[in-house]
Amino acid sequence: MTHHYHRLTFVFHLQVALVDVLNALGMSPDGIIGHSVGELGCGYADGSLTARETVLAAYWRGRCIVEAELEDGAMAAVGMLIPLR
Repeated sequence: MTHHYHRLTFVFHLQVALVDVLNALGMSPDGIIGHSVGELGCGYADGSLTARETVLAAYWRGRCIVEAELEDGAMAAVGMLIPLR
């Protein structure tokens, strides 16, 4: 896999498969949390996004990273406070 967007879509396809298998077994999470492309997997797992929408989001996220020519390992962190219930 030569491009970052190929890796992201591959990881997402694994997440979709896992969610679909667990759903088929009648299992559903009490809560979900993700980081990076895992956030897209969460969107799929909770039904906010379709598989198609999430694959496209993963592809374009990866492609933007490639086209931005960022340094390897560079990351931006944004702090957010979200009250827990």
